[in-house]
Amino acid sequence: MMTVKELLELLEQIEDKSLPIRVLEYNTDNPEFNTDNYWLEDVEVADTGRSGYENCGEVVLTGGV
Repeated sequence: MMTVKELLELLEQIEDKSLPIRVLEYNTDNPEFNTDNYWLEDVEVADTGRSGYENCGEVVLTGGV
C-alpha cells in the first residue's frame, strides 16, 4: 500500500509534468492482465473522520478507458 506522501515523492521526480497518467490493472488471475489502458480522470479524497471513514480516510484515483 502506498501513502500520499510516497506518491508525491515519486511524482516530484518526474521531469515532464504534462505526461498523462495510465493505470494498469494488477490482477494476475485476469487473462486480460494489463491489456486495457485506463487513464486517470479524477482524484477523490475521503478525510479521516468523515462518515464511513471514521478511523481512516483514503484517496481514490478514478479513471476509465
